[in-house]
Amino acid sequence: MKRLFFLLTLISGLFVACQNSTPADAADTTDNTGTATEATAEGTAYTINTDASVINWEGYKPGQYGHLGTIKLTSGQLTLKDGTPESGSFVIDMNSLDETTIEDPEKKAKLEGHLKSGDFFEVEKFPTGAFEMTGVAPLEGNADANYTLTGNLTLKDSTKSITIPAMVTVGEGEVTVSTPEFSINRTEWGIVFNSGVIGTLKDNLIADDVKLKITLAGNTQVADSQ
Repeated sequence: MKRLFFLLTLISGLFVACQNSTPADAADTTDNTGTATEATAEGTAYTINTDASVINWEGYKPGQYGHLGTIKLTSGQLTLKDGTPESGSFVIDMNSLDETTIEDPEKKAKLEGHLKSGDFFEVEKFPTGAFEMTGVAPLEGNADANYTLTGNLTLKDSTKSITIPAMVTVGEGEVTVSTPEFSINRTEWGIVFNSGVIGTLKDNLIADDVKLKITLAGNTQVADSQ
């Protein structure tokens, strides 16, 4: 009996651990959107490779379960001068929103359809989102990032300024930008379905925080030789 009790306790502990989401640092967010930074003639321009770039996301019910997924980009560009980002932007393909943990095709399609509906991202009306860089600063003492990037993030019909850490790595003819996992508060972009801000009961509550991790891969633009 004691052995059975121990086994059930262990399984219960593992279940709770798997169901609870690990906290992520929140992005600094303000309503004061800035002006996009401009590239200089001395800068090196990179085109974002949309096949090698991705936004990973996580949404969850507090203390219950979560969902993981990805969103692709439709286009993007980044300019660096002496290895430091000067300007950059990318367009988010909201129709590409994909849940990657549900194995049942019907349940997967149902959830993705709900996330794309008017309750959340309303992709039929707002098929793209966007990020446009407005500032950059060196960052020291962070093993996962060497810059902080500030930019205007647009989701649906709302634009907010966010500041996030990022690791910028420059190679021969290529650049990679990757962020540690961070979170944004979806309600600041008007996405309030089952949110705490509208008084949703605990059993139906969906966390206001959405976790994101961005990976961008860029290549130098090659002039058309024809």
